[in-house]
Amino acid sequence: MVLRKQIAQDCTTNKDLRVQKTLQSIEQAFYQLLLEKELAKITVTELCKRAQILRKTFYSHYDSIEQLLQEKLEILMQDYLQRISNYEVPKQVAEICESFYAFVTEQGPLAERIFCASVFQETGNKILRELVARTWQDAAWFQALSRTEQTLLLTFVYSAGAGLYRQWVENGKQIPVQQMSKYANILLSQGIWGIMQEKLKP
Repeated sequence: MVLRKQIAQDCTTNKDLRVQKTLQSIEQAFYQLLLEKELAKITVTELCKRAQILRKTFYSHYDSIEQLLQEKLEILMQDYLQRISNYEVPKQVAEICESFYAFVTEQGPLAERIFCASVFQETGNKILRELVARTWQDAAWFQALSRTEQTLLLTFVYSAGAGLYRQWVENGKQIPVQQMSKYANILLSQGIWGIMQEKLKP
C-alpha cells in the first residue's frame, strides 16, 4: 500500500529537495501536535500553520491527517520487522519480546502515545495485528494449522502482547523494561507452547 502520493517523475533535483523539506516540516509539525493533543482535535489548518505551508501543499502529499498517522505506524512496523527478521517463532519468543519492548522504548513518547492512547487504538490495532501476522506467517508449523486455529492464535498473541504493553505503560512502567519483556515472554510462550504440544500429540 502506497501511503504517500507519488511525486512526479520529472521533478528536478532542486524540486526534490524542496519536496523533502516540505514533507519533513509536515511530519515534524504533526508529531509535535500528536504529543500535545488527541488526533481527533488536530486539524489540517492547524498543522499547516505549524508547518508553515499552505493547505493545498498538504493535500498534494496526503489525503488526510489519518494518513499521516498510518504512515508513521507503517514505518514503525517495517523497522521492527526488520529487527526481528532473523528470529524463529515460537522458539525465539523471548528474543522477540525483548526486541519489541526495546524498540518501542527507543522510539520515545511518540510511539508510546500512538500505541497506548485510546484515540490511536483503532489505527494502531490494525497495524499491530498485521505486524503479528507477518511475524508468524512463514513458520511451517503455523502454516499447518487450520485457518481458524491461525486466527485464534494470532488473536491471542496480538491481544495479550498489546494489552501487556499498554498496561505496563498505564502502570507507569514500574517494572524495568528488561523484566517486563521477560514477563511478557513467559505469559505468551506458555500459551503458544501449550497449543503446539497439543497439536504434536500422536
